[in-house]
Amino acid sequence: MSASWSHAKSRLVFGSGFRKILVVVKHSAYESYKALKAQGKAPTAVRWERLKNRHDIHRECVASVERVLTRHKSEYALVGREELDRQHISKVDLVISVGGDGTVLSASHFLGNNIPLVGVNSDPNRAEEIMNTTKKTDERRSFGALCMCTALDVEEMLPKVLLREMEPQRRTRLETSIKSTFTETKLPPTLNDLLLANPNPAAVSRFRLGLVPAEGASAREWFNVWSSGMWVCTATGSTAAMKAAGGQPMAPDSSDMQYMVREHMVEAHMEHLRSKGQGIVPQGSKIEIRWNSKDGFVYIDGEHSVHSVQLGDELQMSANAPPLYLYAQEPPPVGPDKPISAPWRHL
Repeated sequence: MSASWSHAKSRLVFGSGFRKILVVVKHSAYESYKALKAQGKAPTAVRWERLKNRHDIHRECVASVERVLTRHKSEYALVGREELDRQHISKVDLVISVGGDGTVLSASHFLGNNIPLVGVNSDPNRAEEIMNTTKKTDERRSFGALCMCTALDVEEMLPKVLLREMEPQRRTRLETSIKSTFTETKLPPTLNDLLLANPNPAAVSRFRLGLVPAEGASAREWFNVWSSGMWVCTATGSTAAMKAAGGQPMAPDSSDMQYMVREHMVEAHMEHLRSKGQGIVPQGSKIEIRWNSKDGFVYIDGEHSVHSVQLGDELQMSANAPPLYLYAQEPPPVGPDKPISAPWRHL
């Protein structure tokens, strides 16, 4: 497959067919707990029958994906989510993730802007599980917000991708680097959100936060922060943890990023800093941070991609990473009750 960027139409233009496809498959919770059981470390409260049932549903979804690819005479390979490496992406035209949102996010970290990604939710929520949240056990499954289809409709929807009856959506990603005394590390591109926090959730996260306007602007603003850490998200991630923390949903095609200081501790004479603890940062502008605690962690798109920071390290974040092209559900519009208002733009 050949791919090129069309500036006039603001979309990625792909060739006529997918020659080689990689299917990324998550390991189910049943497989993980079974491995722990073999080591004598499995929790006693594990409900094996339920986990086995969900595992079987997941594996049947993988089989459904393979059936679709076989019917369309597609060349494909399977790899486990935990085993995925850059070598698996070589010469691939399309990546299909089979699992949930976490599998989509993990796969996205290995992709540039020339390989589209489609997510299949292999074990979607059931209506009765979503509605009943008062049970002793939590029956809910992956939400699947980043997945185009589920185990229930994959054999209908996936052929539309293979036959070019659908186009992927352009999703902005964050570019993050950590500069230490002798090294500079570039982190994987962030599709959803980034969390910067102290390793101990009960400890204070101390850092100096700088909001750096786009090149050519005249001001640079800095202030010291004591808090529980900080969220930074893309438009894609604005309806996830950021929204739960009190942030604003953003238009899905926005190229801006949003930040929020968590539990911002502001002294009485510094109340003017409270409003600066959250905001929308336009594309081209940057967030810069000097970490002032002994240790810290940067979590990229959840718990699986974790990077350490130490006292004195400097972080820089922007929305300048190569975008991801994602086949996804049509996102809901940003509601009138949550407009993206000008006061949030501090730059």
